[in-house]
Amino acid sequence: NVASDILQAFEPIFYPRSVAVIGASADVSKFGNVILSAIREIGYNGKVYPVNPEAEEINGLKGYPSLKEIPGEVDFAVLTIPAPLVSSSLEECLRKGVKGVEILTSGFRETGTPEGRRMEEEIGRIAKRGIRILGPNCFGIYCPESGLTILPGQNFSREAGPVGFLSQSGGLCADLGQIAKGLGIRFSKMVSYGNGCDVGACDLLEYFFADPQTRIIAGYLEGVEDGPRFLEILKSNKGKKPVILWKAGLTETGSRAVMSHTGSLSGAAEVWKSVLQQSGVVQVGGAEELIDTIYAFLYLPRNAGPKVALMGGGGAIGVAASDALDRLGLSL
Repeated sequence: NVASDILQAFEPIFYPRSVAVIGASADVSKFGNVILSAIREIGYNGKVYPVNPEAEEINGLKGYPSLKEIPGEVDFAVLTIPAPLVSSSLEECLRKGVKGVEILTSGFRETGTPEGRRMEEEIGRIAKRGIRILGPNCFGIYCPESGLTILPGQNFSREAGPVGFLSQSGGLCADLGQIAKGLGIRFSKMVSYGNGCDVGACDLLEYFFADPQTRIIAGYLEGVEDGPRFLEILKSNKGKKPVILWKAGLTETGSRAVMSHTGSLSGAAEVWKSVLQQSGVVQVGGAEELIDTIYAFLYLPRNAGPKVALMGGGGAIGVAASDALDRLGLSL
């Protein structure tokens, strides 16, 4: 069926048996070293292949000058190389039979330059030839069950949980992973997908709705690649799993910031509010509200009503809480 096809398509991305880090480096200041170290430190137990034409050994692992020199199959590749080299590296991934790639590198559509847009369009064309691509300009995947992690999430929890998180921001993923560790929020998967030239919000929503390990879906969005498809996915799954979305860039200033961050078209606030309401999505406006709402769906009973008991240690706090409850339509 459709759900099993979606899960199978993403299997090599979330549960790869082998990972190549292209642009791996012994220099601790380089992204190629940080992501390689993070994957090993969190405890990924598949095969890890550092790829660098100038290094025979990196972090105690045998280095390979190119993908074709690696013995055996490579399921997933992480690219940490300069933007102009990315397309040729993806061609090499296709020849090797790599199923999925995450591109940490920035310098594409978000730059606003014709060259940046051209390079990203080229990546999109390569993806259509049989490889799924996350990014460019992203931190990648955190999957506690398989031991994959984002940059720099080497100390994220290895305990899996019910929250699936999709985000165009890598920094937010890094922050949320650290905060959640202390709060008792656990993730099935967390995906930073950046510019989303191939795998985007629609694909990830479909995956999370199909994934039996994901009970709550949360995300940070700047724009979507296909508005009608996005709406259809949400509407067809309405009521099946709670969806909590922080849609950023809804002011004129924020919209300009979005263009320089991931190159996304953010859209009008009124349209987004209506779309999310129609789809049964809970809209939040910041990181704290996002975390609080995840908490609510994790721990509040399904039949919780509007009546609230207030307990506090001071008068002013009680008055402020009473005002807040009243504004939310709750009864004290």
